[in-house]
Parts: sequence; C-alpha cells; structure tokens
Amino acid sequence: MTHVIGILGAADRHGLTAEMLQAVLDAAGHQGCTVETIFLADEDLRLTDFRKANPAIAQLSHKLHAADCLVLASPTYWGSISGMMKNFLDCMHHELVSFTKKGERRPAGLRGRGYVLVTSCFTSAFENCITGATDRTFQAMDVPLAVAGMHRIGEAVCTGTWGMTELPDSKKADCEKLGQRIPEKLKQGGFLLKRYIELFFMLALTVLVVMGIQQGLSALHLLNLSNFWINYAIFVLLAYLLLASILHYVAMRMHKRH
Repeated sequence: MTHVIGILGAADRHGLTAEMLQAVLDAAGHQGCTVETIFLADEDLRLTDFRKANPAIAQLSHKLHAADCLVLASPTYWGSISGMMKNFLDCMHHELVSFTKKGERRPAGLRGRGYVLVTSCFTSAFENCITGATDRTFQAMDVPLAVAGMHRIGEAVCTGTWGMTELPDSKKADCEKLGQRIPEKLKQGGFLLKRYIELFFMLALTVLVVMGIQQGLSALHLLNLSNFWINYAIFVLLAYLLLASILHYVAMRMHKRH
C-alpha cells in the first residue's frame, strides 16, 4: 500500500499551509494511501556532526524511508522556506544523499520516491505571477529532493493569504486534485522517460529556431551557408545560447505561481 508522509514546516498546525497539506493527505487517503503527518515544530531536530550519532535524525530518517511519497509544506518567509523546513533539510542532508571520495553527491535511500511541494504567501496572485515570489521557496525544497533522486509529482500554492482565515475552496480543490494524483503518478512511473521526451522537444525547438535564424541571415546576405565551418560555428553558438536559455527557464520559472 502506498504510504504518504506530510511534513509541515510551520509553527501553526491549523494555519493555511497546514490546511493545504491536510487537503493533499486527505485526498491521497481517499485513494487508498496510508497517510502520516510530521510536525517539525514538535521535532527536536538539531544539526550536528554527521559522523556522530543523532537519535532524533535517525528516528525521523527511519520514518522517511518507509514512505513512497513525501509532501513538504512550508509558508514563504522572506522569499524562501521557513527556518524549521530549512533546518529539516539540512539535518537530512546525509540521509538524502551519499558522497563519493571526491565529495560528489549521489542519491541515497529515498531514490525513486515521489514528492509534492506546498506553500502559501502574503503576496497577491498577480504579483506572484510577475515576480515569482514563491519560486525560491519551491526551489529550496525541490533541489535537495531532486538531487536525492526523488521525482516531483506536483506543487500547490495559495497566494494573498494576509488576513485570510480559511483556505479558499478553489485552493482546497487544487490540493485535493494533487493528492488524488499521487498513487496514480507513482504507479505510472516513467519520470525519467518524461524528462527525455521533454529534452527531445527542447532540442527539436532549438534546432528549428537556429536553422531559421541561419536561413534569415543568409537571405540578408549576412551569412554564407556554403562555408561549412562558419555555418557550423554559428549553429553551435546559437544552439548553445538558446538551449541554455530554455533550460534556465524550465529550471527557474516552471513553478506554480497561482
């Protein structure tokens, strides 16, 4: 049976972020998953030398290894995750990854599991769409889990929460849909194949655009296509710049903003 663990990085276990997390977990539970919530505010997690025994980290790590999917929920504070969520990820560093003799990170025991990210913020939906205020929050949770070899299933964000006392029905519905997808996404797998397909289309788009630019420059008599090496050098340069821009956009901007 699929086991889903929610991790709340907020002081208020009845706040809006907690409501979002609970909506995800309830929906997953209705799909037959077993669910559990870890309240970081109740955990005595202290970052210590990883070479020394730390019972609190070991106990929490044991729980995480029993999960098929993690749901990390943190409000957005100062443009990033809460301090307790940051502390949790720091404490779990050596549980999420192992290191080679050269200090290179390698996925550890949670490799292949799924994860969902949830956040809330005071910033309005319009402002968040323009500035991406919650992007860094998602990135701060996304990067450690991705490096650990885990696969992102989805995200949920609630904006404009200043003065809000109850989670809007539309946002609750978004969280419930996300929770409902968890067992299906884990069963389907194919995360690596999806990334290869996405990369294929990025490359195809890059080649198409660069070839179009070259043809345009040739029509303006600014580029001699008969010269192989000049043509090749310009193609490589333009393809590199365009593909780098696309990858940067996908990595930095493709987070849910409303």
